[in-house]
Order: sequence, then structure tokens, then C-alpha cells
Amino acid sequence: HACNPPVGNLATGRTPMTTTTCGQNSTELYCFYPDENLLRHGSPGCGQPRCTKCNTNQPSNSHLPADMTDDFFANPISWWQSAQGVHREEIRLDFETEFYLTHVIAVFKSPRPAAMVLERSQDYGQTWRPYKYFSVNCTATFGLQDDVIEEGSTCTSRYSDAVPCTRGEVIYRALSPANKIEDPYSPEAQDLLKLTNLRLLLLKRQECPCHGSGLVEKPQRFAHYAIYDLIIRGSCFCNGHAEECELANRTGVMENMVHGKCVCRHNTAGDHCEKCAPLYNDQPWKPGDGKTGAPNECRKCRCHNHAESCHFELSVWLASGKRSGGVCDNCKHNTEGYRCQRCKPGFYRDRGKPMSSPEVCK
Repeated sequence: HACNPPVGNLATGRTPMTTTTCGQNSTELYCFYPDENLLRHGSPGCGQPRCTKCNTNQPSNSHLPADMTDDFFANPISWWQSAQGVHREEIRLDFETEFYLTHVIAVFKSPRPAAMVLERSQDYGQTWRPYKYFSVNCTATFGLQDDVIEEGSTCTSRYSDAVPCTRGEVIYRALSPANKIEDPYSPEAQDLLKLTNLRLLLLKRQECPCHGSGLVEKPQRFAHYAIYDLIIRGSCFCNGHAEECELANRTGVMENMVHGKCVCRHNTAGDHCEKCAPLYNDQPWKPGDGKTGAPNECRKCRCHNHAESCHFELSVWLASGKRSGGVCDNCKHNTEGYRCQRCKPGFYRDRGKPMSSPEVCK
């Protein structure tokens, strides 16, 4: 049957890159309203702000990009924070190979952006395409219809409210009801789910609408983005031919990290089981069928044990009535033919031995 590797958090063990980080070149002062004040229901204001400093060289005062992708159960209150005063910020995660995405969750410490875009690349960052636009006002910001009104639109206002002012979530599901995909290995599914890079473009900051909190003395000290957790759920990409994956290249290994190199089954080969194993090219390679569950295994060429590999040839396949298209490579033991099925000129066949014997041609 067609098989799938397990889904995990692709961000685990991988560090995002950001345009800025708070306190990168020197100590920076910033202010915030404590979570417990913001999350207390029924309170009219945000309470007293707290002001403190950040500096990337001081572990207790640093809020680095890696803090978004650490274990959120072990470190629930670690976060990344941008420099003060930035409106446009980019958070980017580069993968070492192709993966399949299921969904993205960003948990903000600051109010969620008034406008942002989630994009993916399938060619290691050369070209980018949007997954989803997020805005308080889709038509005004991006000229797009809001999916709250028109299901399936690429823009949504669902995750752009300033409230809650902390721990607000932004969620993207690759397989939403609007994207109905029956076979997860079809070209359409791959176009939607496969990625090598992911980036969040934060385009417009917004303040917390703290009612009755009066004028803040230094509003610029609140002017930053901050994210507690970035969770990218997905799996290794194996064309339906593997259910486990291993490390693609020996980088630092972290527990629960999703690895990118498939442990191929069904006689397939390659990092993503995207081709047949050397001696299994008797019919064209196909991905597993996620709809019917058909494994679409690669079939062994009949080379009578005289070849280590074979290749698929369309003319041979068509001539056989689409039954067999494998041509054996470099026949050994003095044999020749598409299937190493006869002796080379100057050698005769020993009828006392099977065709698969190394001593059949003398």
C-alpha cells in the first residue's frame, strides 16, 4: 500500500533567519504590558507597562530567532523580538531538502500584525509564491476578497485582530476545506504542499488598544514584533513510498527533528523515492496512489542475474504492449540482449545450466 512518513514540527532543530533582532548591536530598551494583565478578562486597561532591555550578547536579555523554534513545552516563555520601530520584518526558514507542509501556527507575544503574508519557495529561495495573505482589511491592503466572505480566498482577516494583545495566534492550514485534494501525491497536491523554504513577511505593526490607559510616554518603546512560537507541521516528502525518514546530511541532531531523506520501499530509490532502484526499471516509475492506496511498486527487470542495473526504454515498453520496458545494462558473464538472455558471438550456451548461471556461456 502507499505509505506516509509521520507528521512532525519541521521547525524543530532548525533556526529561522530574521531581518532584525532586538539588541543586536547594543543594548536596546523596550516596554511591554505583562501577559497576565492583557489576558485578564474584564479589566478596562492594560495595567502598568514594564520596561526592560534586550541585548543579544547577554543570555538573560536575548530574544533570538532560535527562541521561536525551541521546545515550547520546555521553554514556554522564550521568544524572538525584532528591533524597535520596524514595520517590515521577514522571518525565513530554509530547509535542506523538500518537505510536505500541513499547517503553520505562529503565537505572537506582541499584538498580531495588521498585515502579513505567508510565502513558500519550491526552488531553494529563487522564486516565492504566497500561501496566504492576512490583513485587518483584505481589500484595502491587498486588493483581495476576505475568505470570511468568500470561502477559498487567499486572504483572511481571521488572524489580524490586535486583541488578544498577547498570545494571539496566526494559523494557516495547507489542506483547508477549500483545497480539496484526493490524492496527496498528485501534481496538484505537490504544487500546494511541497516546499524547500518558508517565510513570513510582517508588513504592518499595530498597537494594543488599551482602553483608558492614557497616553504612553514613549510609544516607540512598544514598537516591535515579538513571537513566542513558530510551529511548522509537516513531513518528509516521499511520493507515497516510505514511512520513515533519516537525516539528509549530518547536521546537529535534535530530538523530534523531522528528517528529510526517505527510507524507500516498493523497490524505489532517491532522497524522495522519486525513481526506481537500479535493477527495478521494467515499467515507468509512479508515485504511490494516495487515493486508492495502490503502492505502484517498481518492477524488477529480468536480467537472469547477469546485470546490476537496467534502464526503462519507451520503445521496448510500447513494443511489448506496455508490459515490460526494462533493458539490462552491461550484461556480464559473456551474455547480451535486452535481458542478457543469449550468449555473445563466439560463446555457446551450456544447456546443462540454467540461463541465470554465471557459467552458462562458454
